[in-house]
Amino acid sequence: MAKQSSLFNFFAKSPPPVSKSKPSPSPTEADLPSSVLKSSSSPKEQAKQTPQQPAKTNKVKVKSKDKSTKGGFSKLFGDKAATAKQSDNTCTFSAGALVWAKLEGHPWWPCMVVPQPLSGQQMRGKGRDQRIHVHFFDEPATRGWVSTKYVRDYQGSDSRDAKIGGVFFSGKPVLRRAMELADQGLFDSPDKRLKIPLCMDPSDDDEEEEEDDEEEEMELDKSMLTDEELTDEDEPNNEKGKSAKVSLRSSRASTGSGNKAKRRRIVVASDSGGSDEEFKPELAASSSEDEGEEATVASEDDGGGKITNDSEAESPIKPAKRKRPEEKSASTKSKIPTTPSNAPKRFPASVADDTKSRLSAFSAPDNIDSQANGSGTGVSATIWDHEKLEWLQDGKRKDSRRRRQSEDDYDSSSLYVPEDFLNRTTPGMRRWWQLKSEMFDTVLFFKVGKFYELYHMDAVIGVNEMALTFMKGTWAHSGFPEIGFARFSDVLVQKGYKVARVEQTETPDMMEARCKKMARPTKFDRVVNREVCRIITRGTQTYSVLDGAPSESQSKFLLSLKEKAEEESSGRCRTYGVCFVDTSVGYFHVGQFPDDRHCSRLRTLIAHFAPAEVLFEKGNPSAETRKIFKASLSSALQEGLNAGTQFWDAQKTLKNLSEEDYFREAAGKDQGKGKNALPSLLKKMTSKTDSLGLTPKEGHELGLSALGGCIFYLKKCLVDHELLSLANFEEYVPVDVELEKAAGRDNFFSRTRQRMVLDGVTLANLEIFQNGLGGTEGTLLERLDTCSTPFGKRLLKQWLCAPLCNPSSIKDRLDAVEELMAAQAQATEVSDLLKKLPDLERLLSKIHSIGTPLKGQDHPDSRAVLYEEVTYSKRKITDFLSALEGFKTMQEIITVLTPVAGNSQSKLLHQVVSLKGDKDGLFPDLSAELKRWDKAFDHNKARTTGVITPKAGFDPEFDEALSSIKDCERELQDYLDQQKKRVGCKNMSYWGTGRNRFQMEVPDSISERNIPEEYDAKSTKKGWKRYVTRESERLFSELQGYEEKRDAALKDCMRRLFYNFDKNYRDWKTGVECMAVLDVLLAFSRYSQGGDGSMTRPQVVLPEGDDQVAPFLDLTGSRHPCVTKTFFGDDFIPNDVFIGCPGSSEAGEENGQASCVLVTGPNMGGKSTLMRQCGLVIILAQLGCYVPAESLRYTPVDRVFTRLGASDRIMAGESTFFVELSETASILHHATKHSLVLLDELGRGTATYDGTAIASAVVKELAEKICCRTLFSTHYHSLVEDYANNPAVRLGHMACMVENECEDPSQETITFLYKFITGACPKSYGFNAARLASLPEEVIQSGHRKAQEFEKSTISLRLFKKLCQFAEDVSVGNTHFTSLVQMLNNL
Repeated sequence: MAKQSSLFNFFAKSPPPVSKSKPSPSPTEADLPSSVLKSSSSPKEQAKQTPQQPAKTNKVKVKSKDKSTKGGFSKLFGDKAATAKQSDNTCTFSAGALVWAKLEGHPWWPCMVVPQPLSGQQMRGKGRDQRIHVHFFDEPATRGWVSTKYVRDYQGSDSRDAKIGGVFFSGKPVLRRAMELADQGLFDSPDKRLKIPLCMDPSDDDEEEEEDDEEEEMELDKSMLTDEELTDEDEPNNEKGKSAKVSLRSSRASTGSGNKAKRRRIVVASDSGGSDEEFKPELAASSSEDEGEEATVASEDDGGGKITNDSEAESPIKPAKRKRPEEKSASTKSKIPTTPSNAPKRFPASVADDTKSRLSAFSAPDNIDSQANGSGTGVSATIWDHEKLEWLQDGKRKDSRRRRQSEDDYDSSSLYVPEDFLNRTTPGMRRWWQLKSEMFDTVLFFKVGKFYELYHMDAVIGVNEMALTFMKGTWAHSGFPEIGFARFSDVLVQKGYKVARVEQTETPDMMEARCKKMARPTKFDRVVNREVCRIITRGTQTYSVLDGAPSESQSKFLLSLKEKAEEESSGRCRTYGVCFVDTSVGYFHVGQFPDDRHCSRLRTLIAHFAPAEVLFEKGNPSAETRKIFKASLSSALQEGLNAGTQFWDAQKTLKNLSEEDYFREAAGKDQGKGKNALPSLLKKMTSKTDSLGLTPKEGHELGLSALGGCIFYLKKCLVDHELLSLANFEEYVPVDVELEKAAGRDNFFSRTRQRMVLDGVTLANLEIFQNGLGGTEGTLLERLDTCSTPFGKRLLKQWLCAPLCNPSSIKDRLDAVEELMAAQAQATEVSDLLKKLPDLERLLSKIHSIGTPLKGQDHPDSRAVLYEEVTYSKRKITDFLSALEGFKTMQEIITVLTPVAGNSQSKLLHQVVSLKGDKDGLFPDLSAELKRWDKAFDHNKARTTGVITPKAGFDPEFDEALSSIKDCERELQDYLDQQKKRVGCKNMSYWGTGRNRFQMEVPDSISERNIPEEYDAKSTKKGWKRYVTRESERLFSELQGYEEKRDAALKDCMRRLFYNFDKNYRDWKTGVECMAVLDVLLAFSRYSQGGDGSMTRPQVVLPEGDDQVAPFLDLTGSRHPCVTKTFFGDDFIPNDVFIGCPGSSEAGEENGQASCVLVTGPNMGGKSTLMRQCGLVIILAQLGCYVPAESLRYTPVDRVFTRLGASDRIMAGESTFFVELSETASILHHATKHSLVLLDELGRGTATYDGTAIASAVVKELAEKICCRTLFSTHYHSLVEDYANNPAVRLGHMACMVENECEDPSQETITFLYKFITGACPKSYGFNAARLASLPEEVIQSGHRKAQEFEKSTISLRLFKKLCQFAEDVSVGNTHFTSLVQMLNNL
């Protein structure tokens, strides 16, 4: 309770004070608090046995101590006194108040605040030493003075804190009786309570009060001693209050002669274990140790870390903090007086200035700035001790192999720490530096007792990023309790840091046992072991019970990439091997593919599976790939691994997979075979000639090498076993590779696996996942995503990345959506049920991780000493039970949809909502398994206690142990019955507890002659004797063995149950996948019903092999899927788009089949919106969803290309125009006649003539060679004229209405109609946009005059061109001559 109530004060100020220990033969023993003695005496006995220091003496001692502790400890640890001074100056308890109070060596005791019966005093002392007089409820009653720090309000024996698990709980009968006495007066008034009989006996405190006055004068004489003398004088006195004593004088004598009591001390471990260690504040580490971490209260570890333990609640008296002067020599250090002075010490009335400045280190910070600077005064920023270390300075650092920062192969993730520095630090801090040297780029959460500590540079990060508070001292130090790990680690991980969780992996007892086995244990051995149990990065989060719940539902990928070296590549191509994994669900994708010079496929991969972290081989990626990393992956963590040792080649990867035996369990589940069975995908990637599977197949070397880099990193993060043992592997094949593999360009549409290609550029330009500002508002994903489950949301994103191409598959999805729209009642009910489902996909991975036997004793987590173990067990059980509840809900969903599935025309819907036994059903029948798990254990009890006790017949090991125990107990009972007959005593029975059980209790009335010779007397009580025999001892020994087996089985029971559940992983996973599909289909049905305006079912026509049906798009009354209103708040105006088909009578027959449409129109007239709208409608249609239009009929689109908007890539050193041309080049290289191309204002980034020429050439290529469906917007009117009569090109424009058209542009009024109609727009009306943008009027007028000049010269050139044509070809005719005359008139 003391920890809980002052936890935040503790971190806001400083660590608790620490006392220097006397030499002790055993670190563990010396660290034991006196509370560990488990005294059963009452407070009265305590008052008689334990010396009580007078109030004044305490006050004086604190002052003198403050002066004497100015040495290294005061600099290093500061003082917790500041907290007490602020919070404990006044006591809120008045006479008659019922409280809990605590004396050292006793549990919390119910008391009543009463005045001292002789003096009437109720309070004594000031500040930290303030004490209050209390009456202890006991029989007989006692009284005494208790520090106000250890007084808490009494809420009754029924309060939560007084029950099992509470701070004040105790099972002792004497304490239960005391609570009954306190409860009797709980509802009385304070005055009435004070009338009960109170203890009037004088206490030791009262006697000491008289002596206190005599000692005050002696204190003044001592105050002028030197620091060293003061410290030496003070040492015995610091011990005297801790020793058990009979009288005040005798206790001092015994303390002086070295008879110290067993109480909590800080041990200075050294090679000999007997000498005091000189303190060196410049090393920023204290000499306190952590051997007694389990038994100590709040001692300082190694570098000053708090160690808080289970016995904390029983140790209210904190040790005195004494100075250890930094300049003290070895001779002075060993000079400890054996005869202490009896006189207390006190400060002189005036305090020197230097003393004041030294004491300021103990004060609370005046403001936040001073606190952040680690300075109590707030005058200037503190330079931390670690910043003074020369070998840690930037530019002077070396890696673990002593390579300097300037060297090419410098490893920034490691650090060279000089050996002499390590030898001068304390053992615990030495361990911290050793770990830091291996993981210099990682923030260490270093476990000390119940707290995670951050030291030095990590503490600075903790304060800056997590709003922690520096503890006092010259070295940076902060921390937080164990239970806060999830919150604080997630903050750092989301900000891009790596976090290492360092746990204690042995208890002080285990450490002591280890040291005893060693011949000569050194001080570095006498410290509990600590190991890294987990490294968490943004790409490797698994959301275990310690890590907390995920903050978002979408996947975060860890991408490992290897590129084929440039000299090995042929031509302009490059080859990539990739492996990416979503660690939250344990799904691996491995693949290898060739790419073009623009890295189109790599860019698409990055857009589809946005990585949170990227791994690559140092020196491997080409300059072009590094540009992509810099531009597209600037927000992702990027880590280069050393070739061979860290980023493995294919052979080493396969060898490691074989040696580690990751897939033993998965192979057993799937095939019933033994070990070394690779998953089918990895088998496919190995050479058929190698039966051992250690040789990669040609064409998969890079993919396996990328997998190797990924495995190494997961192994480093200590999550390799739990993820790889799931054996979830899928080959990554770029979407457009299927297209290339197809025999012909038409028949690939009948291939079910073929998907539409949406590259990274298209996803960005059409704002499918993100808008231009990086958010999700107005995106297609936001519009469609009404999924109820996290796994449904993830599947929707996958579907959006790769819509269908196969018309029959599209039709099947549309049928499913239509049927769900028709069954509205069932759809609503199912949606409500789906909302109850947790993230089952991630929960299955979590359960597998906890249950897998592969993550066994070798994993440091299995050895970690966790103080919140019960909390974590409860979380595991809660997760497990929520998974079971989720699968029960799935069963309900299947039941609700059974009528719909029975009449379903959609094969897809029928598959996902029908049980496996039915025709084509995919959903596994989980009912039998769920019933079995319902009966497996008491769910409510497990949820409450955090312990699973399996019911009979569920856990064979536990059942076997219970059965053996019952048999053994039966044998013991039979043996007792035999002995009753033999001895002739019917009331003979077994007696005893624990290891003394099963002693046969025989009454004295039985004659000694009747007692058999083999009876061995063990104990007696009045009227009875207790015996054992060899047979009874043998049976009892057997029983104990079975009980140990039962306890071991129970301890491992949760893991085995989870493992048992995980054996059906494939079925559970299939069920989750079916629900994900259903969830997305329901989202589609909601969109299809809830669109603003008419929604239509698209008709997809399969193009014939003999080209009877050319690719076309017939779209009528279409609206933008994500925009329902215009910018001005009007309803969105629908438009018709016809490409490759006549569409309407307005289009002439000669270009009715034109595949390319040139779109013109005024600025801001809606050209770009029309093009985006067209692309999104096609994507929606091929997702299998209704579209916002009156009708849509088209042939499938294999790929949507876009070149929209203007942006440069500064990070990649590419200009706007270069980016435009790169995207255009990709279109021209990859487009087929089944593609849809959207090009917006190509060529505007360069000179007009260059831009027009490039645009004209691109239109010609798309319209005449590739013949793909194209919307090409432009403001180049000469380009429009060039293609006006081309049968492969049709003209269209966004209509507008112009009023007052005249020479003066300021008089024109233009109204945008946002309607797409045939023909070309005569002008772009740029000056209207200039006026809307508020350009100065004189600039607009000047520009207009210049435009007229340009227009005249352009018309003159055209006229001259036509005259030349007429002169060369007389047969042109009268029509041509008439147009010439008209042009002349215009001029």
